[in-house]
Amino acid sequence: MPERTNGETRPALRESRLMAVREPTHYTDAEQQFSAILQKRLDELLRGERNGLILFRKYPREPGRLGVMATPSELNPRELRVAVVEAMIRDAMLFLHADPHGGPTSQHRVDGQLIETQKFTTKFPHIVIERTDVYDAATEDPIHIHWRASRVQNQRAATQINRMLDAANLGLDVAKIFF
Repeated sequence: MPERTNGETRPALRESRLMAVREPTHYTDAEQQFSAILQKRLDELLRGERNGLILFRKYPREPGRLGVMATPSELNPRELRVAVVEAMIRDAMLFLHADPHGGPTSQHRVDGQLIETQKFTTKFPHIVIERTDVYDAATEDPIHIHWRASRVQNQRAATQINRMLDAANLGLDVAKIFF
């Protein structure tokens, strides 16, 4: 059974989570709300109802600080434990993620900051994860790292075409049964 500490699962045991009997995760009320919002927005991204999803922002110089997607006003962010929220979002990213190496890194400077961006493929051909690292241009010290999942195709048009193809294939399957 995966060992849990404050909502986190040991990474080495992640593979067994599908089939294992698990103990419930111990979320606070705010963390339960956050987990439901994260799942809802991830589902919307996968269905094509949302074009992007800010996953999170880390501040390397401030380990106790984490930036997350916008949440409803009734969710008090001070009631969220950083380690628990980071584990939830890491699980969402690992659910999507397929490529550990990523594409080429692009780089530019803006207002004294050096900004590097790299895209990673996912298991879903229409979604990429974009990682953006922001550095102080003078010292090269990291300021923050930002991850965002984005759609890269017009899902609505693709879905309509796929539905027409599915209907045509179904018609062919029915015709094969009768002829």
